Amino acid sequence: MKKLVLPNEILMGEVERLLSQGTAVTIMTKGSSMMPFIVGERDSVVLNPYGEPKVGDIALAHLENGAYVLHRIIDISSSGIVTLMGDGNIRGTEKCHISRLCGKTVSVIRKGRRCNPDSDTWIFMAKLWRRLLPVRGYLLAIYRRIFIKLI
Repeated sequence: MKKLVLPNEILMGEVERLLSQGTAVTIMTKGSSMMPFIVGERDSVVLNPYGEPKVGDIALAHLENGAYVLHRIIDISSSGIVTLMGDGNIRGTEKCHISRLCGKTVSVIRKGRRCNPDSDTWIFMAKLWRRLLPVRGYLLAIYRRIFIKLI
């Protein structure tokens, strides 16, 4: 099977358009910002149009600077400002208005198997991972050296 790679501006603009029309979209992920939960160029995600966002969701957001990110919501302010952070990041967050959330990850496809990010196990692991933020850099280094070779 031949792989087609499109520039992010084109692909993500179309993904956003389809989600706004109520269509679910499946995309292959890129990058390492969501490791270890989502591994770029290995895992795909199924996105649904957004309903009511909540802390812990893995959201596709269209930031003010034009960039798109698929990161976890870590805070939603009363004024509608959403703070996002990649699970693979040790610092740095993004902020956007709640209206700029394009889609919610409802399924992660890993090696042909579907994983539900809203399952109790995933939620528990995500909360634990968030609490490990002070040592996350060390854990990610170990993960990259040992487990990424097994993928």
